[in-house]
Amino acid sequence: MHQRNASECEKAGIRIKDGQRFGLHNLRHSLSNWLVNKAKIEPKIVQGILRDSKIQTTLDLYTQEDSDETRAAQGEYLMALGVDTNTVQ
Repeated sequence: MHQRNASECEKAGIRIKDGQRFGLHNLRHSLSNWLVNKAKIEPKIVQGILRDSKIQTTLDLYTQEDSDETRAAQGEYLMALGVDTNTVQ
């Protein structure tokens, strides 16, 4: 998958910071995470949407834990590193 630079993304209406790269594969991960964790769609349906041949691919590669506890733990770690958590999504 080709990575796009900031000016190409802006033309498409996607805002990213200077120096960051964006590829459509990023959207695949975001879509899977959002469907399973936020919209509460059954993983088997998400597998079909992503056209993965195996459910384990969908669950292991494209869907990550996104609970409040996980986000809190990640935030604690970032604060311990001195990273401004307001700039991290």
